Amino acid sequence: MSEKTLTVRYIAQLLGAEVLGSDEVQIDSMAALDQAGPSDITFAVDKRFASRLVDSRAGCAIVSDPVSDAPMCLLLVDNVKLAVAKVLGAMAPEYSGPVVGVDASAQVSPQAELADDVSVGPGVTIGPGTKIGPGVVLHANVCIAGNVTIGSESTLQQGVVVLDRCVIGNRVIIGPNSVIGADGFGYDTVEGVHQKIPHIGNVIIEDEVEIGACSCVDRAKFGSTIVGAGSKIDNLVQVAHNVQVGEGCLLCAQVGVAGSVKLGNYVVAGGHAGFRDNIVVGNEVQCSAFAAVASNLDDGENVAGIPAHDRRRTLRELRALRDLPELIKQVRTIEARLESLVQTEDN
Repeated sequence: MSEKTLTVRYIAQLLGAEVLGSDEVQIDSMAALDQAGPSDITFAVDKRFASRLVDSRAGCAIVSDPVSDAPMCLLLVDNVKLAVAKVLGAMAPEYSGPVVGVDASAQVSPQAELADDVSVGPGVTIGPGTKIGPGVVLHANVCIAGNVTIGSESTLQQGVVVLDRCVIGNRVIIGPNSVIGADGFGYDTVEGVHQKIPHIGNVIIEDEVEIGACSCVDRAKFGSTIVGAGSKIDNLVQVAHNVQVGEGCLLCAQVGVAGSVKLGNYVVAGGHAGFRDNIVVGNEVQCSAFAAVASNLDDGENVAGIPAHDRRRTLRELRALRDLPELIKQVRTIEARLESLVQTEDN
């Protein structure tokens, strides 16, 4: 349940929506079609879901076309998904993060430079030479090392670690317990001993990037690991040293990107997808969940499988694989018949 109660009239004004039915209905939460009650608003993103509105108990529904037999009031909009996002924003609880200023328990180096309106929560540490821009919010127990730069209006949530010399852009959001700038996984094995390779580069997170909880972006061996502007990284994602992530990429949960990979702009990687080291992936490539990308991909390719190749081909192979036990049985039956014929001819 939301902390706020809204009328359908208010929501319609927020969305610029046409109302079909009463605009006096009180709404206090959003819910799925099959779980919504009389004080909930729900939505139907297409005709398939709209056909299920007749069985929903919701008090209101957001739709893109009228539904004649819907039992609730309707809000007609051009883009249902965008409307849902706006309603969720209106229902969001009040901000509960640190207020402007530095909490008494924070440890801020005298050599750090903080804008006047920075919010620094309890237990935060900020190292020397670090520069933090206006409107930045650092939640509890964030650790910022030395010579870090953080642009304006960025938010680092609880327990985030940003290590030396890394650069965070403007309006960046980093989720709880994520680590930016840890050493890459680099070793040389000499006479049976794994010798650690120093990593002296940094990480650059460009503007309007979002990184989920417990994700890691490793510093470069030399130069920079870069996450391009507008890219969104889910929880539990590993981006290795010297990786170049283009603009507007989407990396879903548990994606792993090995060292020195170059991802183009607007690459989409489904959950658990993996990229081997030193490959180049073109713009607007789509990688299905669990895809194992082991070679370069051209712009616009859509791949799946282990190793990853054309998605349609992979799906055909998987369908054929389901028939393999029966095919083996048929082959064995044919072999037995042939053997019987051969024996008959020999006799």
